[in-house]
Order: sequence, then C-alpha cells, then structure tokens
Amino acid sequence: MLYKELISITLFFSLIACSSKSPGMSKDEITQALDEQAIEHAAAVKAVSADVPKFTEDYTPPAGIKYQAKIETAGVKTLNVQAALKNVCPMKISELGTFQIRRTGVLVPIGGNLIPVEEGYLLNSYQGIYLLDKGFKLIKQLFENDVDFQRSGKRYYFQLRVVLRNVYYDTTRKQIRGTYTVPNHEKDKYRTFLAFLPWDVLMTATEPWAEKDIADSIPLQGNLNFRTFFKFTPEGFIRSMPYSGRFYTNALKGDTLCYFDPTHSPDYPPSKGAGSVRNGEPHHIYDYHGKTRIRLAYDNTLYQLENASTLKAIYRLDFGSFLRADGQKVTGSLSNNMDDYYFLQQWLETDRYLFIKITKGYDSPNARKAKSVSLYSLIYDKTSGDFFTLPPEDNSKDLDFPHIAADGELNIPFYPDGVVGNISFSYLDGMKAKEKYPDILKGQDISDNELILLTVE
Repeated sequence: MLYKELISITLFFSLIACSSKSPGMSKDEITQALDEQAIEHAAAVKAVSADVPKFTEDYTPPAGIKYQAKIETAGVKTLNVQAALKNVCPMKISELGTFQIRRTGVLVPIGGNLIPVEEGYLLNSYQGIYLLDKGFKLIKQLFENDVDFQRSGKRYYFQLRVVLRNVYYDTTRKQIRGTYTVPNHEKDKYRTFLAFLPWDVLMTATEPWAEKDIADSIPLQGNLNFRTFFKFTPEGFIRSMPYSGRFYTNALKGDTLCYFDPTHSPDYPPSKGAGSVRNGEPHHIYDYHGKTRIRLAYDNTLYQLENASTLKAIYRLDFGSFLRADGQKVTGSLSNNMDDYYFLQQWLETDRYLFIKITKGYDSPNARKAKSVSLYSLIYDKTSGDFFTLPPEDNSKDLDFPHIAADGELNIPFYPDGVVGNISFSYLDGMKAKEKYPDILKGQDISDNELILLTVE
C-alpha cells in the first residue's frame, strides 16, 4: 500500500516534468511513458522485496551450527605498545591531508556513523538516516526515528522509542538494512526486527520513512542490548553474546553459520544486585575494503572475518609488562582498583594509519577531574612502520587525549572520532563550533544544533 502511494507521488511529478520537457508529446504518449516508468519502478521494488525472506513472527531458525570455526594467526603484525609510549613524536595535520570545516545542514548535534554510498554518505544518527553529498552537505532525510529530542543549553535530552540501529548499505541489492526494537510488543515486552529498506523507493519518497512504513522485516531471535555488538555483512550478520568475547555469524534467515570464541576468556556479567556497573572497554567492529574487522573488548588482537567461518589475525598489540584489564575485574566490583591497568578505548583505520587511544587507569569524568587517569593517543604509520605517541596537551584546562598539532590557515588541532574510507573526521555541534572557532565561522547563520564536521582528506 505504501509503495503504491509512493509510486503515485512519483508519477505525479514525472507527469509535470514530461509535460514541461516535451511539450509536443500527446496526452496518450505521456500516459504511456509514465505507465512504463511505473512498471519499471514497481519491478525494482518487487526485486528488492524478493531478496528478503518472508517469515511470521513466531519463526524459529533451524538448530545447529553449520561450520567449524577457523582462526588463522600466521602473518599477524605485532605492535609494541611500551615502545610506542616511549616514542613521543609530534605530528601536524598537513601530514595527514587537507583539513576542512564542513557545515552539513543537518540538525543532529551529536553526530553519528558515516557510511559511503554512490551519491555520497549516509549519516546514521539517533534522530534518523540522512543522505549527504560527497561534500558532506545534506541532500535529504531518508528515515526518521521515533525520538523525543530536547535541548537545554549545552545539554541534550533524548527519549528513544523506536530507533533504526546498526545501519548497513547493501551495494549489491541496493537496500539499507537496520535493526529496530519495538517496545511493548503484542507478544513480548520488547521485540527486535531486521529491516530492509529499498533504496530506490527511499530516494523518490517525498517524506522520510518511519518505522510504520517498513514493509519488509524479519523477527530476530532474542533482543540486542548495548553490552553486545551486532553488524550486518553481505551474507547475513554478526552477533555477540553479552559480557563476553563470544560471537556468532548468521545468515539473514537467522541460521547459525559459525561460533567463535577467540579469546577463551570467561564471561563477565555483573553480579546480581550490583547496581552501578563500569562500562569498561568497548568492542571495535568496522568494514575495511569490503571485509569486517573485529577487536573484542579486553583483547589485544584485531581480526578480519575472511568468510562466515574464518577469522584472520591482522594486528596484535603487545603490552609487555603492562597490566591489561579483563572484563571480570572491571565488572566484578566498583571497589576493584584499576589505576595500574591499561584500557584500549579507540581503534580507527585508514589505508595508511591506525589511530589508537589507550588509557592507564579507568577513564571517567571524576577520574579526569582528579587527573588520576592517563590518556594516550597512539598512531601507527603503515607506510613507514613508525608507532608513536602524540605529546600531551599543553596548558589544557581539562584533561583530554592528545591531538594532532594544528598548522595551516585554520590553525585548529585535530584528532579523529571516526573514519569513512580514507577520510578522518570529528564532529561538534553548531553551538560548540561558534564558541571554539568564532573567527572562522564569523557572520555565518549557524543553528546550535547543526552538525559541523572537521575532516582531513
């Protein structure tokens, strides 16, 4: 029904376009041309939907695991963390590339993930999915999440209802995939679905889609939470177990393809009735040249998923005599002292560089205020083989990770929050941008909520 409405809208505007571009066409000729367009459009939508398995909400995937896991460690590149922390070297932004401040025109103050597509980039944020051009300027909003957003000065308030997460663009099928959880579902307190959004229909829609518009979806067994990671792959998806280093690869139908336990470390669920729980160390999972790369929390190895049943070790961090935190020690009790333990907080990768953030001690606002935690920004240059640490911030009022030194006309220090392809970026909202860079943005009408990107290309 929704598809028919969208097709009708598209045809209406196409009729106007045909009439203006070809004034010599008869009414019958225009009608025939539009009928042909409608058939092509409907066929495209049908083709997208045909790729999506159709299941009822009570569907249960077949039991069993299809493949035996293989983990390849030959050829892994070992990086010496102790040596890198002693090798303190400054770096200038110009060594990375060209630095730019980019106004996106998107009113999403806290940013989100960037995903490359043919037209430019998808911005996946709490408030929805936005299509940006190759210069990171807003083209249109494709999907709107059910979110109540309020702002009071520098503080944001979000009430999340139904949010499309784990967004993935399938270049072969020309569709956006994502997960969404429906609260107070008729069968369960929460119910999570895999959503499939046809790209061509999204592009022609005059209004952003919402959860109610999703026509193709698959019920997911169990639910997702922030203690797990989930990622789509071309063949299906990857899903971890909460508070563990264990994960599965699955086909889109939910069939379990393979089970991985590369660390063989014990799970680390918090004790019942523990109250507050430390967040500890994040997982890092991302795409690199069409392959998924995974670093599990509290593990020192970055793996590449070669196929549904094979992990290949790519990089390994050697901490030497340094103490590494493990999940059980972090979540076991808030009284466990973490001052002498090292945590891995960031892992970003371009074709030339690894950007790695490490802390000594548990990082928290209170720890930064008391300056009881040490923050390190490490960079590995794949071309030269240099592995080094940036110098600490000078005269910094607030404790922060070191930045790459400013140079050039803009004179702004930089350290990436993310990468898309070989472009490194960080983001801030309009309010903070105007406060930090008043001279550069002087005279520009910028909303406090506009997303501003700092890019190095």
